[in-house]
Amino acid sequence: MKNTLTCREAAHLLLEDEDHDITAAERVALQVHVKICFACERFVAQLNFMRRATRAWRKHSETDADASAGPDPGSPG
Repeated sequence: MKNTLTCREAAHLLLEDEDHDITAAERVALQVHVKICFACERFVAQLNFMRRATRAWRKHSETDADASAGPDPGSPG
């Protein structure tokens, strides 16, 4: 792998890392690029924000679904 990544390559690796493992060399190149590139650093922050928001939404949705289901009609009580 070459020494530096373009922003497009870095974005591709960041998104690829969501679903698949990237190689150690790719991970190091990505970390170096993100350290020196303000735009990609912001992109990483945005991805992290979306991950947290999605987790919170899922948790909230599951809580709402459990609450709206009410008691099980077949259970005693």
